[in-house]
Amino acid sequence: MAFADHIGSLLRTTLEVLRDADGPITRRETFDEVERRAEIAPEYLTTDPSGEPRWRKNLGWRVMEAAALGWVTRRGGWSITEAGLQALEDYPGSELYRQVTVQYRAKHQSGKKYADPRWAPVAEALARLEAGSWTSHVDLAALNGTAWNSVYGFLSEQQPAAAHRVLLNDGRISDDFKWPDPQRTDDPREVLAREGLEFDPAGRADPAQRLTADDFREMLAELAPESPIRRAWLVRGSSVDGRDLVPIWLHRQSASLAASSLQEIAIPIERDRLKAMVDENYQHKSYAAREAKFAEFDAFCNRMRVGDYVLTTTQGKSYVGRIAGEAVYTSSSDKRSNLRREVEWLNATRPVPFAHLPQPLPAKLHSQSDVVELTENLAAIEELLAALDIVLDEPVEPARELAFPEVGEDLSEDILVDRGELQRLADLLWENKQLILYGPPGTGKTFIARKLAGALAEPSAVKLVQFHPSYTYEDFFEGFRPTLRPDGQLAFELRPGPFRQLVEAARQHPSDPYILIIDEINRANLAKVFGELYFLLEYRDDAIGLLYSAESDFTLPPNVFVIGTMNTTDRSIALVNAAMRRRFRFIELHPGLAPIKGLLGRWLARLRHDDELAVHHLDAAEVLDALNARIEDHDLAIGPSYLMKPGIYRRENGLEEVWETAILPLLAEYHYGSPPSVLDRYRISALRRTLAVPE
Repeated sequence: MAFADHIGSLLRTTLEVLRDADGPITRRETFDEVERRAEIAPEYLTTDPSGEPRWRKNLGWRVMEAAALGWVTRRGGWSITEAGLQALEDYPGSELYRQVTVQYRAKHQSGKKYADPRWAPVAEALARLEAGSWTSHVDLAALNGTAWNSVYGFLSEQQPAAAHRVLLNDGRISDDFKWPDPQRTDDPREVLAREGLEFDPAGRADPAQRLTADDFREMLAELAPESPIRRAWLVRGSSVDGRDLVPIWLHRQSASLAASSLQEIAIPIERDRLKAMVDENYQHKSYAAREAKFAEFDAFCNRMRVGDYVLTTTQGKSYVGRIAGEAVYTSSSDKRSNLRREVEWLNATRPVPFAHLPQPLPAKLHSQSDVVELTENLAAIEELLAALDIVLDEPVEPARELAFPEVGEDLSEDILVDRGELQRLADLLWENKQLILYGPPGTGKTFIARKLAGALAEPSAVKLVQFHPSYTYEDFFEGFRPTLRPDGQLAFELRPGPFRQLVEAARQHPSDPYILIIDEINRANLAKVFGELYFLLEYRDDAIGLLYSAESDFTLPPNVFVIGTMNTTDRSIALVNAAMRRRFRFIELHPGLAPIKGLLGRWLARLRHDDELAVHHLDAAEVLDALNARIEDHDLAIGPSYLMKPGIYRRENGLEEVWETAILPLLAEYHYGSPPSVLDRYRISALRRTLAVPE
């Protein structure tokens, strides 16, 4: 029987077990009863790295799909619902499993993150990416103004036929490339070569066969002459050469930029020509001032569109409107409003105090620029309009509220940690955004962090990095990296690090939590690694300028969370605590404290039940407790994970081996410089003699 058919049969048996139960039962109890009722083929009894049989792991996923359809509930344990009972009756035989698959996929597809209209240009471009041509993530991202790394998520979710023709910016195939069909094993380079794509000896595709963002824009011009994306902007008018122009804007239904030194221009204007004119007309200004002017004029003249939102402020109050006309150049007598746009101000008589603005808009107001893009904060602006009872032309679907799911019993059973303790960790992370798990080695800090993050966020929204002494800001957030251009010249490009990638992905999906796990967080120079981001860890509602990017108002989205792990045997922890106590909550994981206390005993009890071969050294928990009782330094205790490997208990001398090769060398390091005999008190034979003496 095929594996899918076998799991389908077991799913029916699972629902029947839940139907026959007197009340909610645990996952383990459910599967134990399934195993008693159904015959499990030997080839499906193999275990995964965690030691769980393959059939249980896969059946667990199918039950979760049934729960998503409302057939099963997990409150206080597993139990079947009325919908599940009806499904058992309506779908005989293998049809039950087929319906779970079909209905779950339909429900999942309806909630796709990348199905919104802003991704339409990318989808259209990929539909026209024919064999023998290629493009890059950067080119596709430019079509809708999103981050280049978010294109990976779009390709993974939407699975377009041309996904294999999307390469890295230098023409190489991404090391992370995977076919949508997991059964497909073709070499993507060979497929592209058969389609007519040419590669150089270094594996870079021919630049002449590349379709750029400009190529796609020209190709799609007839279909979408205007960008389908509604953007939002902050335009300052409260102090233009010492005068507050906002009352005039409200009266005249307009907004403007001074552009006092800019010669008359025809709008729209090519960016290169605009930059040349700014450099010429503002040559008396510093290069930084010229760059700022160019960015403001380009945004006002070229990037803004009729229908975009615009926000302005004056005297502690905020006004929001919609752009109603194209940009025009007008000779202003006072040189304070040469560039103008018509604006329909929506709350001219009902200004909103700064204190009442939804987050993160207050932080954006700290920017020093006269024009600031607020597109990533559209949800906050629409929330503001809703609070003002302003009716929009089209209904706005309310955003799903950001929240952590409740920690379930499944996770508790999986890692043998009390559900209440796990929920406490989740609540602390939600409240404080940053959390550090610290303790001696072997206490499962990283393991628990990863399991908890996996329960609170989608797998694609969890990223792990490990700090070390040479780790830098450039490695962590962003920095310039050498790259070889198509013409063979070496250049430097600003490349995002893992934290920036996570932040940009979080901005795209504000209703979903994103979690960064920093393993060994105290191993690096934190001031060097975080730089100005250190400020944002404490002041989440504020903004700050970045070291390398032109952004002057960078913020951390509220859906970004950080979990760090810290080893207490590293004595630098005291210095780290002094610098980080305001930014993180610290949770100790210690062999003598909950939730780690007794963990090895619980794990051995499960092993005793699940693995008939594991019959040796079942006194390991008592021996470990005796060892830690002899270690005088609280921070140097030995955690249970050293002994939580099934193979140890299948060999007669397994425990002695791990003791001699892992635990005693660690203790020898702690007692460096002491006579070798000091280790005798920690040897397993000495500890067992202690346990044999009656108390």
